[in-house]
Amino acid sequence: MNTNESIKILVIEDDSTMCDGMVTVLRKEGYRVNVARDGAAGSRLFRKERPDLVLTDLKLPEKSGMQLLNEFKATDPDLPVILISAFGTIDLAVNALKSGAYDFIPKPFSVDELKNKVALALKMKLMTVVDDRTEDSFYGLIGTSAMMQKVFEKISQVAKVDSPVLITGESGTGKELVARAIHAESSRRRRHFLAVNCGALTDTLLESELFGHEKGAFTGAIRQHAGIFEQADGGTILLDEIGEISVAMQVKLLRVIQRQVFQRVGGANEVTTDVRVIAATNKDLKTAIKDKTFREDLFFRLNVLPLRLPPLRERSGDIKDLIDHIVHKKCAELGREVPAFDDHALEMLENYPWPGNIRELENFLERLLIFSKDARIEPTAICLDEPDETFSTVSGKLTDVLEETEILMIKRALQETGGIKQRAARLLGIKTSTLYYKMDKYDIAAGESGSES
Repeated sequence: MNTNESIKILVIEDDSTMCDGMVTVLRKEGYRVNVARDGAAGSRLFRKERPDLVLTDLKLPEKSGMQLLNEFKATDPDLPVILISAFGTIDLAVNALKSGAYDFIPKPFSVDELKNKVALALKMKLMTVVDDRTEDSFYGLIGTSAMMQKVFEKISQVAKVDSPVLITGESGTGKELVARAIHAESSRRRRHFLAVNCGALTDTLLESELFGHEKGAFTGAIRQHAGIFEQADGGTILLDEIGEISVAMQVKLLRVIQRQVFQRVGGANEVTTDVRVIAATNKDLKTAIKDKTFREDLFFRLNVLPLRLPPLRERSGDIKDLIDHIVHKKCAELGREVPAFDDHALEMLENYPWPGNIRELENFLERLLIFSKDARIEPTAICLDEPDETFSTVSGKLTDVLEETEILMIKRALQETGGIKQRAARLLGIKTSTLYYKMDKYDIAAGESGSES
């Protein structure tokens, strides 16, 4: 069964050609699509079907797209509504976003753009929660230790104000989850939460991503683009990996945080914005200030409300709860029964330092569940000294580490399938001939892997 079959999308468009094209694309993706040719019909279908997402033109007979947007959001504040128009300007897009639209797509647009916008909107809806606090989880964060309870308490405290937050902690500790929890606890929860990985983009791309650009601002800028400071107006922005941006970009970022105004790339006019800024880093920014790679004034502007996330080794009492949560989630994804854990196996996991933190623990458990089909996890299945469990610290050449991981996975696959190479190849997702080649390359003998096929 296609996982999209349960998702209902309402398309409201009076242009038959455009409407038919969108419906064809969306139905090929497996969505259930209803169609209305004017605003009044769209309003009736919305009340009847209660869709998961709406795509509507701005200019419609009977009711406009903006009227429908206001009507739909009054009924379902979390409903993603994407507005489309052949008369697209950046001011129109910003006004639509300020009115509660999830996104604005100017015509003409590509099939890929439509599919990507819809998929992202639906993904964001799944992550939109008004209150996701339970006995077991605080907005996806797991932990009953005193240390994590203090973190949860601090999240609730800082969510009440709009001052910048600086989240620090090692990689894999859950900094983005904390940022999302702050947003979900705040008065801005009904507006956008947008995140950008500052370390993954060049200065030029990052500036466009943050502040937007005008048409013709650079090669490839074929139309105006609203950056996340415009898109998230009234909401929250996470600037992840803030310690990786250049000093030149830090100056521009400082200005918008201080004054809440900026200029689009290639633009002359100032644009105002109202966003809550959360920054996150695994770097020691005070050391970076001494090294003159991070501006002290930006640090103080961001560090109004500091929030440190402890590494997993400092809260080992939470590991058992994390294992239970992760294993149940992964078993549901893999379609397998949840295994029991031997007490000594659990003790081994609790005593391991997990230098890669929760991300490393999650990756380890996923591999364990894929390669071990046993109903009970014994200590012999816990291989914590293997090279693929120590990726969080860089030692040796990447090619050597990859080869060691490949050898380990091939041996485990052969053991899991009783040495039947065709089955092992299918388990690994490679051709049988490729498996033979790699066994020969790494000198993996039959005696190491089980019986011959």
